[in-house]
Amino acid sequence: MRYTTLGKTSERVSVIAVGTWQIGSREWGWGRGYGEEQVVQAIKRSVELGVNLIDTAEIYGGGRSEEIVGRAIKGIRDSVLIATKVWPTHATYDGTIKACERSLRRLNVDVIDLYQVHWPNPLIPISSTMRAMERLVNEGKVRYIGVSNFSPSQLRRAQESLKSQEIVSNQVKYNLLERKAAEGVFSTFGDSITVLAYSPLAQGLLTGKYSVRRRPKDIVRGLNQLFDTTNLRRVEPLIQKMRELAEKKGCDVSQIALRALIERGKVVAIAGVKDENQAELNALAAEVPLSPAEVDELFRTVRDIKLATLLPMVRTPLRMVAALTA
Repeated sequence: MRYTTLGKTSERVSVIAVGTWQIGSREWGWGRGYGEEQVVQAIKRSVELGVNLIDTAEIYGGGRSEEIVGRAIKGIRDSVLIATKVWPTHATYDGTIKACERSLRRLNVDVIDLYQVHWPNPLIPISSTMRAMERLVNEGKVRYIGVSNFSPSQLRRAQESLKSQEIVSNQVKYNLLERKAAEGVFSTFGDSITVLAYSPLAQGLLTGKYSVRRRPKDIVRGLNQLFDTTNLRRVEPLIQKMRELAEKKGCDVSQIALRALIERGKVVAIAGVKDENQAELNALAAEVPLSPAEVDELFRTVRDIKLATLLPMVRTPLRMVAALTA
């Protein structure tokens, strides 16, 4: 496993992290295709392979995700960093304190290693949220402060609201096809902020599993414009290039997508796991011998891909859906 650091700290974090949005979420097939025992073993296997960051949130599965993560890390707590998030409607000063305490109970831990604001809330002053975050650090309930889905200007305002602490990370959507948010962090903050990349496989599109002839059937991907017929056709050159590299390296297509991301900037790829096989694929992606030239070739390929976008009247509701689930 390869490691980077959180922000300006010396805290080592694996470049592959476990994502737990799927835990307890029926829209992903929870209780049908996979369940608690599978994900507990998947998390444990990830840790065995060197993954030390597990990312969850109070909103995932209505708190069920945090509870199962707590069960999975029992006996190995000292080997992992736990990251969770406060939902934006709870991001008042008092709400943040109470949300953290609930998360601590569900996770069954004494301290949250990385506590993040899940989304900006324009109705709540970020200064109030950050004052609560700072208090939680001073009380020993939180070790590091992070944000999620913050623009560079929003992140700067959040940092300016802190007196004695620094924001170490920004969790944003980042994959080979969706790069704008992360590139904004790189260009503005350099290595002072670690990018935690969610949806690093573009909800499975970058595994090579889906195509125009094999479309996803679940509602989550059905609402994702990447799986529009036009876009499925337009990404085919990238998928083909990834297949060629995967065959050359003797690995899975998904591992190429993850390995390319962690080569760029200070990045941790948060990949979901439903079973031990996925856990192994994700963790071992860090060891795929992809050269800088091969990574550059992938990024050159994606720069030539012009994705179709939905009409604004359609896109806005989808953003609202994303805000309720990501």
